Amino acid sequence: MSDLEVNVESALRALEGYGQAEAYGLESVIHTVYVDGTRISNIETKRESGLMVRMADGGRQGKSSVTIGGDSSVKECVRMAEAVIRHSPEGPAVRYAEPGSARISDPGVWDGRVEDVTPDVLREMAQRLIDSCGVDIPRAQIRVSTNVSRVMNSNGVDVGHRSTLVYGHFTSMFRGEQPGEGVETFHGTHLDIPIEDIGASLARQARDSASAKGFEGHESLSMILPPGQLGDMLMSSVGAAVNGENVKYGRSLWKDSVGQEVASDCVSMTDDPTVPAPLSCVFDDEGTPACRKPVIEGGVLRTFLRDSFCGDSTGNGMRRSSVEAMGAYERTPIVKPLNLVVSPGNLTRERMIEQTDRGILVERFANPEADELSGRFGLNVRCGYLIRNGEVVGVVNNSLLMGNMFDAIRSVEMIGSDLTQTGVISTPTMSFSGAELVGN
Repeated sequence: MSDLEVNVESALRALEGYGQAEAYGLESVIHTVYVDGTRISNIETKRESGLMVRMADGGRQGKSSVTIGGDSSVKECVRMAEAVIRHSPEGPAVRYAEPGSARISDPGVWDGRVEDVTPDVLREMAQRLIDSCGVDIPRAQIRVSTNVSRVMNSNGVDVGHRSTLVYGHFTSMFRGEQPGEGVETFHGTHLDIPIEDIGASLARQARDSASAKGFEGHESLSMILPPGQLGDMLMSSVGAAVNGENVKYGRSLWKDSVGQEVASDCVSMTDDPTVPAPLSCVFDDEGTPACRKPVIEGGVLRTFLRDSFCGDSTGNGMRRSSVEAMGAYERTPIVKPLNLVVSPGNLTRERMIEQTDRGILVERFANPEADELSGRFGLNVRCGYLIRNGEVVGVVNNSLLMGNMFDAIRSVEMIGSDLTQTGVISTPTMSFSGAELVGN
């Protein structure tokens, strides 16, 4: 039996006097290579082992987490949780996850190459990025990790999970009369980062951004969003609307919309943990069986995503992150998609541009996020391509693009074929009508 298993079982035994109890343990090994100023600056390895315990006595709750540092760590974690529950106010009764049988097969989220990665491999990847970029790289990092977890509770849950996580964040800078910048990210489970493609994209973004001009005037147009921007926009709006906790507290705009049309009939979204994605799993971080489920089907809302706190869990209670392995054991489970997939279309991005009369393809916002309650946004365009009669006629920056994502997904014009994983969502490039571009 591993140290992780021993610690989790020991913690749960120490909580036997409580009506509801849970112990969650996680061990991670994280390797990171850093690039600063177009040079490899550091390669580091971190190891982390941690534990969280939670318990409930009626409506009173306690919890605590510790980094495992010795034989006394488990006892210290339990002691701190008991100190919390003694001062906890009464609330609604709590019940943790119920045991269940697996509903999907292993999604294949373990890559032995990550487990065996060496500093030389990371150094070679970073050098390939530098060589393929052609402009300055102010800062970049490639982070890979192995993660092994186990969760047990007093209801009989006892499941483990292991996965590898591969994440990259890259920036570029073209230094001319007017500087230009580029940003790329990579999210995955396998050591298959397309380094040369990322380097070429960083160079193109930086050079195009350097040639950008401020937009003048006010124009209604089509908005084309590539996966890197659209993923965050959808997660902050649609992701919030299908979050079971927001539904429970009445914060979701769609709280009473199951079975109703909420998007264009060409829009379908499925939470699909059956394929390799950073959070794909057979059981979620509470031990509830995960499954593939339609969220929006032909524009119609089919279901919400829930954890055990929301009741009738859909297997979406997650501690882990799609970006960072460190500290996951310190987090109380929250509702997250495991892998929210927007069904792709059959158009290339070039073909979408050709079919656009007046529009803007946004390469990068300053912060791609919509208001989660209303869906409204007013975002600074850092680099956008103006489209007139099917052709790109200029590059603009420092302009304001305004609209509403809930309205946008009802006004979908085109869907691309370039399905791309970004965090907990996989989306293609999509075009929407009804946006407003405002210049200085």
